[in-house]
Amino acid sequence: MATKKSKDAAPSSQETKAKGPPRQVKNIVPIASQNIPVYASPKVSKAFQEVTEDMTLYHGVRLSEVLEAVYNQGQKDGARNAIKKIQENLSETIGEIPHRNPGKPKKK
Repeated sequence: MATKKSKDAAPSSQETKAKGPPRQVKNIVPIASQNIPVYASPKVSKAFQEVTEDMTLYHGVRLSEVLEAVYNQGQKDGARNAIKKIQENLSETIGEIPHRNPGKPKKK
């Protein structure tokens, strides 16, 4: 008879792995009209904090403008990709639907 694995071999709930550092860190970027959450890895988050640490008003405004432009472009790209995908699926579906133009029925 074949050997069976014992159920004791599976790790129990008491032996779970300890939680590590988070994969993504949330950074809040205040912009004049809204607060934008920026999720980044811990390394990028630390670099972002270092860049904004000793920032003058001029550099802060410039960074804010760049981040706002990147955010807006990301929204446009995401919307463009979503609309493109919907249109592709719609055109495929339209091609699969059998359609006859209305007209006089065939004589039997």
